[in-house]
Amino acid sequence: MVQRVIEELTRQNTRMAIIQQIAKRINVDMSYDDIIDEVAAPLHSVLPYDLLSFCLIENNELIIKASVPKGQTILEVGWVLDKKNSAPWKAIHDKRCFLRQDIWNDTHKYLEDDDLRALGLKSAIMTPLLVNNVVIGALNFASKKAYVYTENDFIFAHQLADQLAVCINNARLFNEVLKSKREWEETFKAVPDRLFLIDLSYNVLRSNNYESIHELGLGLKCYDIFACCGNQCQLCPTVEAFQTGKASFGEFTHTENKNIYNLSAYPAYNEKNEFYGVVVYVRDVTSKRRLETQLFQSAKLAAIGEMAAGVAHELNSPLTAIIGNSGLILRNASLKDKEQKLLEDIKSCGQRSKRIIQNLLTFSRQDSLTFEPLTLNTVVEGSLNLIAYQIDKDKITIRKELNPHIPPLEGNKQQLEQVVINLLLNARDALEGTSDGEIIISTGMREDEESGCTMVEIKVADNGRGMTEDTLRHIFIPFFTTKDKTKGTGLGLPVSMGIAQTHGGRIGVTSEVGKGSVFSLILPL
Repeated sequence: MVQRVIEELTRQNTRMAIIQQIAKRINVDMSYDDIIDEVAAPLHSVLPYDLLSFCLIENNELIIKASVPKGQTILEVGWVLDKKNSAPWKAIHDKRCFLRQDIWNDTHKYLEDDDLRALGLKSAIMTPLLVNNVVIGALNFASKKAYVYTENDFIFAHQLADQLAVCINNARLFNEVLKSKREWEETFKAVPDRLFLIDLSYNVLRSNNYESIHELGLGLKCYDIFACCGNQCQLCPTVEAFQTGKASFGEFTHTENKNIYNLSAYPAYNEKNEFYGVVVYVRDVTSKRRLETQLFQSAKLAAIGEMAAGVAHELNSPLTAIIGNSGLILRNASLKDKEQKLLEDIKSCGQRSKRIIQNLLTFSRQDSLTFEPLTLNTVVEGSLNLIAYQIDKDKITIRKELNPHIPPLEGNKQQLEQVVINLLLNARDALEGTSDGEIIISTGMREDEESGCTMVEIKVADNGRGMTEDTLRHIFIPFFTTKDKTKGTGLGLPVSMGIAQTHGGRIGVTSEVGKGSVFSLILPL
């Protein structure tokens, strides 16, 4: 009798030692499989089992998270246990151990019993996992022998479950914190602009640009990784934020790449409301500022256009008088040859000026968008009348190849002339600096592969410098330009494409560096 008591006490001490050993060996960063492996190995010596598992409550469902032995096809990891008729759920609801000594002959059948029978399991202990009297799941033991578990096993299972519940809950909390931390880091890193946290000594504590921090090493100052103000740190908003404890903002041109950056500095406080650092947000606003400049330039050009139209109206009256009076004088038969030639020059130049002014007025008239029958040859002639002089003065040859049999189409003459003029001016700019520059403008017909219809087209070809594939991909993007600030706004081709699409057509382009470009205004009949 004494010997039996000694053996039982020794067994109890061994069990307590195992519980303490398990508690020490389970870390918060372990996976559920690692946890059950740490439990399974020493447990065999003090508690008989052929199946060991634990399940946890998630979204009001009881899910098997880990089990030993692994790899079984039933009651495997991920199974959801029935809430209405499941032995582990009964232990959870009762908040106490549930012992089943002879499952096969039990009068009450649970839904998992067929699976247990298939595995040859005859007895089981289901123990709730309690943390501060809140059930988070259940620890389950099962054996292939009936009536294998004693009252002491029952008590031990309860003690083990209490310790394991704390370990599992700590691991769950750690994983939740880790997940939250990872989500914040991913959010932090997803910001395309520069974002970093600096302490009171301007040391970078965190940055969404991890590569640069790791490459340059620890103890970096903010101005080591982003010297937006050069050597004038006193102008940086972070200095003002440190001095005032309030958010500060500024805009700077980078000393090296000359990009424009918007810099915002926000004070950071810890849980004790102590000021410990500044969050710095740096945004590249170079494109935005250039866009604003181009918009401002476009507004100026629009104002100049309106003014030019007004000036053209004012010039019409004196030109009418010049042309009319020179015509009247030319009727005088007594004029000498030299005088007649001078008067003919005056009348000719006056008429040419009047045509230019008339075309300018027609070109600038945007209030009425009416479609009427016209031919592309008429559009070409009207466009050339307006800008041929500008191209001729650059010693560029213009060659016309107009198809006299091209059929008419419905369109707006002023808008189509605007497109052709833009294509001609672009061709002129592409020929800048060449000695044998030539522009070929032609009209014709083609069978369109995209629509399967007969289309008419105006082609403007030049033998200029051509364009790269990268430039070709961007030419129809508003405000993209390869020209000087004073020469181009990047609006000509996008507006021209819009006009072509309004007419049911499009603009095609082919180009080769060093050989020139061909732009085609393609329109339906």
